[in-house]
Amino acid sequence: MKRKLYEVLKSWKGTPEKALLLRGPRQTGKTYLMKEFAKEYGSSLYLNLEDEPILRKIFEESRNADEIYTSLSVLKGFSVPKDGPAPLLMIDEIQSSEAAFSALKPLAIDGRCNILASGLLLGVLLNEKLLSPMGYVKMVHVGPMDFEEFLWALGTEEQVTAGIRAMISKESMPESVRKSVDRAFRNYMMVGGMPAAVSAFASSGDYGDVWERQGEIIEFARADVMKYAPNSLKIRILACFDAIPRILAKENKSFMYSEVEHLPGYGSREYDPALDWLIAAGLVLRCRNLTQLAEPFAENESAKSFKIYLYDSGLLMRMYGREAAAAVASGDVYVNRGAVMESVTAQALVASGFGIRYYAKENSARELDFVISYRDMITALEVKSGRKKHSTSLLMTLKEGGVKAAVKCADFKVETDENGVLHLPLFAPAFMGADTDIVLDLPDISELNEMVRNADV
Repeated sequence: MKRKLYEVLKSWKGTPEKALLLRGPRQTGKTYLMKEFAKEYGSSLYLNLEDEPILRKIFEESRNADEIYTSLSVLKGFSVPKDGPAPLLMIDEIQSSEAAFSALKPLAIDGRCNILASGLLLGVLLNEKLLSPMGYVKMVHVGPMDFEEFLWALGTEEQVTAGIRAMISKESMPESVRKSVDRAFRNYMMVGGMPAAVSAFASSGDYGDVWERQGEIIEFARADVMKYAPNSLKIRILACFDAIPRILAKENKSFMYSEVEHLPGYGSREYDPALDWLIAAGLVLRCRNLTQLAEPFAENESAKSFKIYLYDSGLLMRMYGREAAAAVASGDVYVNRGAVMESVTAQALVASGFGIRYYAKENSARELDFVISYRDMITALEVKSGRKKHSTSLLMTLKEGGVKAAVKCADFKVETDENGVLHLPLFAPAFMGADTDIVLDLPDISELNEMVRNADV
């Protein structure tokens, strides 16, 4: 399955003055990317430090690159040529060995091999002992597949998704295209972007297969908490993780400490370290409330008011259960008070390069789902049912001048209404870009390809 990050790896190959480190949660496709990229080389070696403990000893007992390569030659038959193109050395599951992480510096300086490493939970494991190679390592986050990559996996041509992006940019899209892509987007809401789930869906179109893969991924995440988190935080980390679907299903989606374990007197002091661990691990996304609609956003964030989303909408759907999945499959994308819809929008914005924040005015019912910097303007973005054309919060905020532009994503035709609010499809955030036993209703991809090719983009 094609990933956009592959192009990042190709660019790095031409200028490998640093080791490249892929970081992100388990099962997001880091190992797949590494092994696919190895095909760009005439010679390569793959090491998995979690599966082969003996490999960890190589890094623990070696003092420099020469000793590491000598040990790899003996143990793996890996020879590093003195002349010619550099081979690729892949070090997977590097979180298993502090010594291997520290060795990235001498290996990068040595330069005989291109060094590509991968690890999970590095955000929480990069303690002082692991900081030594940071000037010699380029870190790249690997998250779930975004909606465009999902469409590619289902057979949509790249020129077609480029056409969809152009339509979003031009704020014009035929209804036939919008409705067809909307059907695919409903599937993406349910499947999410975890590669194993996407692969299962692409193979069968049967949500039963997807359901099984998603369950396994959630259990992997829980196991990683129990393996890597501090003992004092493990129970609270899992409690916060399990509380997210419940809190998002409420009318007020701001994170409420009282909803985690329903323990009297428990609040930020007890749960903030657990939330920080989940965020650093890449398992959740935090969306902070803005105290005022002004840039720079980072200086106007509330430390106390925020929302928490799971990193993948498909896993959130799995935690809600089959009834919620059946509702989305039948067209009700606002199930559970729009929890999944809002979550998949947050996921799309992050994948598109946006920072995510929202705005809730104090002592008022007015709230904006997201506030982003889009086309160099402070932009309010709402995700609402298409049955209601106007959003009171958007209109009032535009009137007061708090934002320069307003976008409403809904199941409604693409247009700019009489109030200056731009109406875009539900899937639009996936194409906006910061730079510029249920069987699902799988759309006819060949038909979609033809429609977009024939559209005026």
